[in-house]
Amino acid sequence: MKHTFGKALLSLGAAAVIAAGSPTVATAQQELRFTTSVPANSFIYANILEVWAQRVTDDSEGTITVRMFPAGTLGRDASGHLDMLRNGIVDLAYFIPGYTPGAMTEATIVELPNVVPSATVGSLAATQMVDNGSWTGQGMEGVKILGMFSTAPTLLTTSEPVTSLEDVANMNLRGAGPTLLASIEALGATPVGGLTAPQIAEALSRGLLDGTINEWVALTIFGISQTAHNHLNVNMGASAIMVGMNRQTYDSLPAAAQAAIDRNSGEAFARLWGEEFDARIDAFRSAAEQDADRTFTTLSDEEQARWAERLQTVTDHWIESTPNGQALYDAYVAAIAAAE
Repeated sequence: MKHTFGKALLSLGAAAVIAAGSPTVATAQQELRFTTSVPANSFIYANILEVWAQRVTDDSEGTITVRMFPAGTLGRDASGHLDMLRNGIVDLAYFIPGYTPGAMTEATIVELPNVVPSATVGSLAATQMVDNGSWTGQGMEGVKILGMFSTAPTLLTTSEPVTSLEDVANMNLRGAGPTLLASIEALGATPVGGLTAPQIAEALSRGLLDGTINEWVALTIFGISQTAHNHLNVNMGASAIMVGMNRQTYDSLPAAAQAAIDRNSGEAFARLWGEEFDARIDAFRSAAEQDADRTFTTLSDEEQARWAERLQTVTDHWIESTPNGQALYDAYVAAIAAAE
């Protein structure tokens, strides 16, 4: 009997050891896959997205780790990244809603000319619109919005110099979304959509494009400025950019992981994005200004008035054609003013 009782105690002890170790198995780190089209050597990846991923991992109390897939290594077509996210092929994605028609349509207000003054201000205002429910997230079914961003204002970059509306007429110009494409058309040029940022330089070199609407970050990191050397200083609007998470994946995570994601998203993510983005704009432009082969043009007052009149029609049409357009426009402009 004593021998049998001793064996029972040993068995209970072994069970206790196994039970003590079982939480380690239950709380093993879950890997979240984060896809982005930007290259690993870009500051967007190294100074924003990877920083965010590391902060979330560090804050998650060992429950998750975020694994980054830069430069389209997990999904080469940037226009498909939102679909990959919605379908659960990836857990997190950096994407441009303008690449997916109908996605986050309210965010096309970011593309209106002469509205966004900087990436920081535009991003904080856009985040406020999401947080207060003004932007409901049409097309974002199954997606949790973690970052709602704006780029800095774009400018017109062309193969040949532009100093007037006559110069730009009939040029083939690329825009990232419907509102930017409408601005191109309003100027009398031919809008070209359906090209992602990594495809622009090649299209310019092959003569398929005469120019493009981008800001200095995209011009630099995607090699566009190496192909087109003429820059017109006019605020053509900005581009909306987002980071989202598959909602089902988020809902399945433990509380510590959700808290880490929430703490580093929203306004905190918008500030990280905006401050890093704006810091690079001046640096990239200043470097380009050292290139003697480039031209930098500012429109005359008379010509500026002509461009402003044409571009105002885009804003008017956006307000008229967007449900609750005037209220949305007024709210975003007010959010911009509050963030400045």
